[in-house]
Amino acid sequence: MTYGQIETMLYELTPFSVVIRIGLAMLCGGVLGIERGKTNQPAGMRTYMLVCLGSAIVMMTGQFCYHHFRTGDPARLGAQVISGIGFLGAGSIVSIKTKVKGLTTAAGLWVSACIGLGIGIGFYSGAIVTTAAVYLTITKFRGVENVFTAYDTWVQVYVKFDSMEAIPGFSQAASDFGLVVGEIQLNKKQAKEYCCAIIHIKNPRRKNKEEIADFLAELSGVRTLVLLA
Repeated sequence: MTYGQIETMLYELTPFSVVIRIGLAMLCGGVLGIERGKTNQPAGMRTYMLVCLGSAIVMMTGQFCYHHFRTGDPARLGAQVISGIGFLGAGSIVSIKTKVKGLTTAAGLWVSACIGLGIGIGFYSGAIVTTAAVYLTITKFRGVENVFTAYDTWVQVYVKFDSMEAIPGFSQAASDFGLVVGEIQLNKKQAKEYCCAIIHIKNPRRKNKEEIADFLAELSGVRTLVLLA
């Protein structure tokens, strides 16, 4: 079998290319989903595999309709996948207090769908390279991101105080430590014996976040303190 024959079998819609595209979609989706599953995210390996596989079959269906019925646009069904995958992404995003989680998983699902579309139309090289790039992004770039965000100018903390009277002393101690207390959002449904607040703190001296949290948690009148961002 010549190279030209193999190329024809891969890029035209043949039984051989259908098997290759479905298998590759499952592989690429599974690779991305395994990492998400390891980090206990809402969407894991099977979800990513199904999203990528479904996108691939949608694109192949568009190609099949175009070639066999001589009608329609093979990219039209794919466009609906790109916009319709949002419902899965929205379902993977959760809000815990003021912290939003699941954005990376949602973005991964969207990219997985796009990879499936590429595989479904026969753009193998683009799909494989994108899979590798996405995998590196969600696994290896986390450390790089932490390096750049470890000393963010603004820090948010969730603080439970013994009483409202403890807040001025907290602000003064933070100022003495080289921090600047910005917006303070008090919990309106606070209990009588304590009060809660989300406090935005400017970090002009670019201290480590953990160092800031440890210092503030030891201040007088602070029951608990959680670093939000």
